[in-house]
Amino acid sequence: MEVILKPKSLTRYRGATQPERKGMCKVIPKYDSRSSGNSIVWDQVVEMFDHAYGSYMKHAYPADELMPLSCRGRVRGMEPSRGDVDDALGKFSLTLIDTLDTLVVLNKLDEFEDAVRKVVLDVRLDNDVVVSVFETNIRVLGGLLGGHIMADMLKAQGVRLQWYKDELLHLARDLGYRLLPAFNTTSGLPYPRVNLKYGVLSPNSRTGTELDTCTACAGTMILEFAALSRLTQETVFEDTARRALDVLWEKRQKGNDLVGTVINIHNGDWVRRDSGVGAGIDSYYEYLMKAYILLGDDTYLERFNAHYVAIMKYISQPPLLLNVHMHNPTVSIRSWMDSLLAFFPGLQVLRGDLKPAIETHEMLYQVTKQHKFLPEAFTSDFAVYWAQHPLRPEFAESTYFLYKATRDPYYLQVGKSIVESLNEYARVACGFAAVQDVRTGRHEDRMDSFFLAEMFKYLYLLFTEKRDLPLDIDDYIFTTEAHLLPLSLSTARPPCPRNVTMFHRGHGDEEIFTRSCPSAQTLFPNNPTFTRTIRDAHKQLLQPGAERLALFRGIEFPLHDTRMEPLEILKRMGLTLLPLGDRSVQLTGIRHQQEASPLGLFSLKFITDLVDPPAGEQQGVSPLAVQVISPPFFGRMVLTAGPAQFGMDLTKQEHGVKGSLVLSEPYQACAAITNREAVQGKVALAQRGECMFAAKARNLQKAGALGVIFIDNAEGSCSEEMVLFQMVGDGSTSDIVIPLVFLFQKEGQVLLDALAQHGNVDVLLATKPMFLGEGSQRWSCLAQRPLYHDNGGGADWDRFAPLVL
Repeated sequence: MEVILKPKSLTRYRGATQPERKGMCKVIPKYDSRSSGNSIVWDQVVEMFDHAYGSYMKHAYPADELMPLSCRGRVRGMEPSRGDVDDALGKFSLTLIDTLDTLVVLNKLDEFEDAVRKVVLDVRLDNDVVVSVFETNIRVLGGLLGGHIMADMLKAQGVRLQWYKDELLHLARDLGYRLLPAFNTTSGLPYPRVNLKYGVLSPNSRTGTELDTCTACAGTMILEFAALSRLTQETVFEDTARRALDVLWEKRQKGNDLVGTVINIHNGDWVRRDSGVGAGIDSYYEYLMKAYILLGDDTYLERFNAHYVAIMKYISQPPLLLNVHMHNPTVSIRSWMDSLLAFFPGLQVLRGDLKPAIETHEMLYQVTKQHKFLPEAFTSDFAVYWAQHPLRPEFAESTYFLYKATRDPYYLQVGKSIVESLNEYARVACGFAAVQDVRTGRHEDRMDSFFLAEMFKYLYLLFTEKRDLPLDIDDYIFTTEAHLLPLSLSTARPPCPRNVTMFHRGHGDEEIFTRSCPSAQTLFPNNPTFTRTIRDAHKQLLQPGAERLALFRGIEFPLHDTRMEPLEILKRMGLTLLPLGDRSVQLTGIRHQQEASPLGLFSLKFITDLVDPPAGEQQGVSPLAVQVISPPFFGRMVLTAGPAQFGMDLTKQEHGVKGSLVLSEPYQACAAITNREAVQGKVALAQRGECMFAAKARNLQKAGALGVIFIDNAEGSCSEEMVLFQMVGDGSTSDIVIPLVFLFQKEGQVLLDALAQHGNVDVLLATKPMFLGEGSQRWSCLAQRPLYHDNGGGADWDRFAPLVL
């Protein structure tokens, strides 16, 4: 593999014009990604896109999304609520808008022109519906802008869309003004939701009571809003988005430049102080870097670099990226990672920091090979933590950027594996279906718009040479939804003079390539095996091995729970661990050649403990029971429940906790409880979604609830098909003392039906059911009938909870 970079590739960005910045990043490959078998994969990607897009247009349009298992469109309000997932739906043909510029990238220009006509004629934005500000911005506003830019480009070529008169830009401007009311807060941080017709604070808006938003939600507006301002010459959008970024920067932890995950939109106080690069923060970092590239404002780069140094110091534990407490960043606060952090290697490529990008990407690839897809969350020893996979594109995105930077054919093989997994495990008759559980392969009736907007764009570009594209991809930057915005926007308006970043330290310690594009010649000097060397060090991470090496009893090495890492570290030191059968081990190895001694070989023996993993890791999550003890059930109805990692420990409550059920108002319990008198002293029912379990628990505990039963918001979920999991907190949950349990949707519906029918329903929350006579039974969510009866002879609890991890 050989790459040739233009001579200006190491020229500094500072003071460079837009054409010069574009020229810095030119990469001319000698390796053709369309050669030999790769052209077959390219054809597969095109055919897969046709299948997905054609299924949406045939079975779903003008609905927002396709339901690929039902072969119909998902219309908000006509399908069971999925909680905050539905906030992306606004009755504005979401998938079509999100796919507009993908059609151009894939050279489907006839379909693009037809899609533009449909959007112009059919889409309405004045719908009385509450939507996510963040999702609407990146998917719809970004989609309209990307579509307009493509339409304008094709019209200028004089062949297509001669009828087009900026209709998509007018729609984008209309939408921008419908999003602006969300920013009417004292801080300038936006409300998380807005009513497209009535705004936020109108009596008809059904929103405006929220107190918090995520960091990414507030910090992922600048690209779309700035592009809208520069295309319309109306500065209000860019100024508004910049003001929100200013607040987030000002509220960072000044001592270490970290930010939290959730912030109060009125006073700017941090609500969740865990800091990472995944869900809740991810695209905030992305937009600081890309705002500099797109807009040419040094402020954004300075802020990004400050955050990046903090990330690499505190959060990055190569190849892991573990959340830390923003005020105490030396300790990881959780041992699992979420799949959204898979974008981060791609962002590191943009910065030119390829070694950690390669390391983390390789770790993610090993996880995908083990589980077929990247689970929504996985532990630091790469076991499934949250088994869902909604066809997210972030791993494909980083694969594309790494290939573009290195031209290493290895990343084409990674892309091929993504294509094969999608075809084998996600393809259905009417499109591609999200995976409910990567371990069982069970599908979910869901195909999000980002699957068409991002996944196929990155896969197509991975296997396509620039000469085959209808546009010069280096003229554009990708938004977080992979919409294309032209670099020429940097000349449309000078930087805002109020954008000033104050640092408490000097700039003299900047890295040499802080303001330059990555150069393969510098990063991989005359060493085509360098990328492979980095990857190979992380290929054995997932090999079986459950022991942890504890040196001198009670001291684990290293200080976090990556089980294979002690062995990997020893291996890199040239040491081999040999079990001796008496629960001691022998370390043997060879001295480094430069430190040769007369002995040459040496042997060390440590008397150690081979510590077994905790019981929960060996045997899965221990189930709890929700037993209905009031008439007419009298204890004969038992539901399988999942535990929480915080709140009251029911295993220490010999007789469990008894109480009467009451429905929380609001049902999601993400805001102050309005039926406090009814909740006091009762076991509250609350739905999963919209906010953290800990936030719901705090609201209900404050209202006086005796305990909480959380009910899943995924329609049709059932304990006999899903694997129980432990609900996690937000890093500081010692204040929550009430018992908390989790029911999947079908089990939860049993309680809701009983409450609706009988009015008064009493339950027992316990580790095991209390048998009150003949006929005690566990309810089967698959058969929807009693599965097991106890006729007085006693019952084996293991038969009540057959599913363990």
